[in-house]
This record gives sequence, structure tokens and C-alpha cells, in this order.
Amino acid sequence: MTRRSPLRSTGRLPELRLKVRVHGRHPWFYRKMIQKPEPSPPAGSACLVRDREGNHVGTGFYNPRAELALRMFADEAVPDIRAHFIEMLRRACQLREETLNLAKITDAWRVIHAEGDGFPGLVLDKLGNAFVAQVSSLGMLQQLEALGEWLMEKYPDAKLVLLQDKDWSEREGMEKAPRAAPVATTVREHGLFYAVQAGTGHKTGFFADQRDNRWLVRNLAKGRSVLDLCCNSGGFAMNAVAGGATKVLAADLDEAMVEQTNVNAAANKQRIATVHGDAFDLLREAQLGAHDLIVLDPPKWVHNKDEIETGLARYSDLNRLALEKVARSGIVVTCSCSGSVSEEQFVRMLRDAAAAARRDARILYLRGAGPDHPVALECPETRYLKVAVLQVR
Repeated sequence: MTRRSPLRSTGRLPELRLKVRVHGRHPWFYRKMIQKPEPSPPAGSACLVRDREGNHVGTGFYNPRAELALRMFADEAVPDIRAHFIEMLRRACQLREETLNLAKITDAWRVIHAEGDGFPGLVLDKLGNAFVAQVSSLGMLQQLEALGEWLMEKYPDAKLVLLQDKDWSEREGMEKAPRAAPVATTVREHGLFYAVQAGTGHKTGFFADQRDNRWLVRNLAKGRSVLDLCCNSGGFAMNAVAGGATKVLAADLDEAMVEQTNVNAAANKQRIATVHGDAFDLLREAQLGAHDLIVLDPPKWVHNKDEIETGLARYSDLNRLALEKVARSGIVVTCSCSGSVSEEQFVRMLRDAAAAARRDARILYLRGAGPDHPVALECPETRYLKVAVLQVR
């Protein structure tokens, strides 16, 4: 995945001392809580961490130039960093393949969900025979070569793709790798097939996090007229057709995604009406009550806490329009992938949107990503996806 050599622990790890007493496991610490070590270990180094009383806290990556200067990955001393992460990768694969038995229904899932799997700053998705890594931590970047070698041994036909976000690379001081060529692959999920360009488009190229929610829409769609807004590659729309919807219209502002929806629908021998357009405009123009199942899956509108107010206002406007236009007793499936927006804020926004639309609504389901996206209790941001299924009376 990268040309850089993995960081190996040879002998004793450098130590960091914190200025606070620690209670609980896997704390996150910013620069001001770390006693500046002398001499300072190289950026991205794995370090043994102690609190101000000298008690062991665990092991983490230290990067003095980053805002998040310390990223914990173990609550114990780790003598061999390379062996530690290979074992954690093995466990992550075992969870998905044996415990969750995901291969029974799909060949696309999240293999590593950052802190949720003990890999701070690393996301790894399996999309058919492609593995796409997104790295936002210098310490994890230095481990990728060894992880890639292990994956190639386990999956000999695998194609590995590395993605680096420009902003995160600059914050962490990461050497920017050349942009990897996308890998054409096919994803199977619940009997449907998706053509995917792994490593392009939104996120890693396919929204594996919505798998269980697409299945839910399939089970809600029978006999309904469905409007799928921000349809991406047509996942919700195709599941609605498979579930027996009488009419399905899929729309996206990205013309390439509209075309991809058409390609996927044709490959699955489905007929779906598609339109290139803005979700807000399409809802304003929609006939009142024309649709009794509306899916809203917009892109990430809140990237940090400074954007919460404006982002929530945008979510509120979109949901108000959907709640106004959906048929009586109809269903609105509404999503947010903004990790900075809490579930409480998301539900409060929906309450305000319903009030503004002058419609009574009740929550039937309040969901998130599938279990291949485990949530670390000490890192609530790992539960980034919020999905509410509302019935409008």
C-alpha cells in the first residue's frame, strides 16, 4: 500500500509522560496534556505512555506537529508494533468473516474501522477483490507495508489501493504517495451487483456502511412509489425495485452517479427512472403526495465542529421539504454521515423540521452503520452514520 517501511520496535519504546492523572482506557490527548519529551521521538513514533503518577496508560503514536498529538492504540506496553497490528488485522478479518459471516450476503465490508478496531487514523474497505485504505495518521501510514503484505498472503488475488486526504496529509506531515489508479471491480450484496471503481468517487468507492439500511428499504418498499435522492450508484433505488416498489425515481446532482445508477440497474435487469438534479429543487417541484417513500442520503455536510450550525440548517431544510411532500402515512428514510453531528442533534433537527413542515412524524427505526463498523466507546465519532426511518401521519 505504501513504499515506506513499517516501524519496528527494537528494544525499549520511547516514553511520554502526561500532565494529568488518567481514569479509564484509551484516552485521547491533545498536545497541551503531554509533557514535552526530551529528546523528542520522531513524528509517528510508537511510544509508551504514563500518566503524571507514573502509571502505565498504554501505547500510542506520537506526532508533535499534529493537533491530535497522541493517538492511543493499546492499553498495555506493545513490544513489537508490527506484530501487534498484524494480529489486530487478523482479528478484524475473523470478526467479519467468521463471527458476522458477512460473506454469506456480500463481498464488500469494512475490514478496519479506525479506532473501532484499534487502528487510529486508518479505514480499510474490502470491495470485491479490491482493498481500499484511507489513512489519516502518520503512525498508521508507517505500518501499511506490513499490513499490505499480510493481506496479499491471505487474499492472493487482492488489488490494494491507498488513498490519502490532502488536508490530513498536511496536518500529519505525511509524505504524499502518488495517486493510485482506480481498480474496476464488482460488488455483490443481497443478490444485487454493483460495478465499482474502487478508490474513486465518495469515500472508498462504495458505501458498505449502508448495507443493512438498503436491505431495510427493500423490506419497506412493497407497493410504494419511491424517490431516492442523492442516490449515488443506486443502492436504495435498486433495493426498492427488488422489494416490489410500484415506481422508483433516483436522482443525484453528480451526473456520473446518475449514469452509474443506470448501468447498475441495467446489469441487474431492473427498470429505474433517473434524473440529474438538485435534491432541494426536486423536492420543491415534486407533487404533494406523489411519493410515499422518500430516501435522503446526502453527502457529508459537516466536516468539523465549526460547520455544525450551517450544516444542521441544511439538513433541516432538506428534511422539511421531504416531510412536506411525502404522502400521508408515508415513510422518510433520512441519513447523515457527518460524524461531528451527534445522534441527539440529528433527532432534534428532525423534530424541528417536522414542526416547520407542520407534519406529525414518528420514528420507526433509529439506526447506523452495520456491525462491520464497530463503535469504540471512548471514541463516539466512530458512530458517524445516523439513519432515521420516520412515518409521517
